[in-house]
Amino acid sequence: MEGEKKGKKEKRGAKKAPLLDNFTESLETASKPKEKKARVPRKTASSGTGSRSKKNPKEPTVEQIQLRAYFIAQRRKALGLHGDATSDWVQAERELREEV
Repeated sequence: MEGEKKGKKEKRGAKKAPLLDNFTESLETASKPKEKKARVPRKTASSGTGSRSKKNPKEPTVEQIQLRAYFIAQRRKALGLHGDATSDWVQAERELREEV
């Protein structure tokens, strides 16, 4: 009986060996440094034509309009007046252009 048990254990061990080999192979490939691809520079709002201040220095920037529209919306809501974000944006643009 003991001989039969040993034989079964050896068979089980033989079946597990390929799994162990696959595991060690995957560890080896995971530890290798990956090849880096060449990076292509992305276009951003500041590096492209998105900034109005470079075209015409008198024009307000998007950030300036955005900040002014935020304060207009806060004042409008505090006073309980009707309106929306688009009207706040248009008013902010108009005010900033008048100031310049």
